[in-house]
Amino acid sequence: MVPSSSLFGSSGIRGLVNEFVTGPLAIRIGLAVAQLFRKKHSKPCITVGHDHRTTGPMLTSALISGLLTGGSQVQIAGMAPTPAIAYVGGKQGANAAIIVTASHNPPEYNGFKFHNPDGAGFSAEQQAKIENLIDSSGPVSWEHFGSTSSIEPIPAYIEAIENACTITQSHRIVLDAALGAGGLVTPLLLDKLEAKVTAIGVPPSGKNYAQNIPQSKIQSAAAAEWQHFVNLDKLSALVQTKNAEVGFAHDGDADRILAVDDKGRILAGDTLLALVADYYLATKGGKVIATTVSSSSVVDYVAKKHDASVVRCRVGDVFVSNLVKEHKAVLGAEPSGPFIFPEVHYCPDGPLAACKVLELLDWAKRPLSALVNELPEMHLLRASVKCPNDVKPDVMEYVANILDGWSEVEEVSQLDGVRASFSDTSWILIRPSGTEPVIRITVEAQSARRAKELLRKAERATQQRIP
Repeated sequence: MVPSSSLFGSSGIRGLVNEFVTGPLAIRIGLAVAQLFRKKHSKPCITVGHDHRTTGPMLTSALISGLLTGGSQVQIAGMAPTPAIAYVGGKQGANAAIIVTASHNPPEYNGFKFHNPDGAGFSAEQQAKIENLIDSSGPVSWEHFGSTSSIEPIPAYIEAIENACTITQSHRIVLDAALGAGGLVTPLLLDKLEAKVTAIGVPPSGKNYAQNIPQSKIQSAAAAEWQHFVNLDKLSALVQTKNAEVGFAHDGDADRILAVDDKGRILAGDTLLALVADYYLATKGGKVIATTVSSSSVVDYVAKKHDASVVRCRVGDVFVSNLVKEHKAVLGAEPSGPFIFPEVHYCPDGPLAACKVLELLDWAKRPLSALVNELPEMHLLRASVKCPNDVKPDVMEYVANILDGWSEVEEVSQLDGVRASFSDTSWILIRPSGTEPVIRITVEAQSARRAKELLRKAERATQQRIP
């Protein structure tokens, strides 16, 4: 089943293996990318790597086959985190990098992420060109086939992050790499930075990824997004028993990060964004933070402290990267955990984000829990409603009409899904997932009661149109 009417979702191409994501599709993608870049380069070079999933080697081999028969050179990076492959591919002179990964999705999914040499995801224009070429691209004559070479992205990537960070103290950290590709990098990186690390969820394991994880007792928006592949209760408990200053977790390809404060609280991605934004606006210069329509207004509160502004875009790291560039933002992030630090590259980067949080702690000279407590309390809730992909357009049209008719609604935006803003500063965002058969709902209000009320109303409105 194709996840949407478009081949691309909010972060590359993803779907169920052997249903939508197949070896033949990977070959066609390779041929299309090779043809796209042959228009500007006589012998384009593409870096290819994959995360920990058991289906990664098969899809990677098929992708490489398509690239080679399409006339492209290929740098084979092997298994590594997405940001490592994207960064080193660009530094090694590749015209693009393709990572075989489905990020945080369950293990039966896989897909492809596409990055330019500066780390930014492929633009909407580039994606459209691939879609136009996917069914028409063929092999070049045999004498023009490409060849392969191997690169080792992890050492150079770790060195680059070390050079990009200034950490003056040794920190006590708990890390859950979720049996993903981040386990190949972040423990080594933190060790080089003289941190004392308790690491779980290592080494990578495609067979055990996201298996037998108990339902978390922690109820929060952040927990809801991460609990299907990270044992949040264990991570929280370890942070407290080890007397750690902070806990981190990655998703499968480590382009995201989740943080736990020293009290064991799972921090919402908006909260972590607000704290890192405060540090960056205070120390790095710049007057713009880039994020998405789904992020909390606590980010606006921090920006206002520094006479800075917040710009928002559609959900998806590709859109955030482009927004960072367009507005010369000092930082970009999504509530789901991708952080973009433009001074290094434009790829969402979980290991780099972990190091920047340590910089934040050095600068603030206060525990992470104290910094969290200094932020205004906003009540943000998230939920997902199962919805077949083919009825999503009808459901969203219905939802837009319903929200527009509610009392106290001051504005309805359809920049990405439907976002309704209310006169009491609360808001609702209802948007279809670009990678899964669900519709996601986000609400925020100044009181927990109001947030729960809005979430119930939004869920009812969404479910009314789903068969």
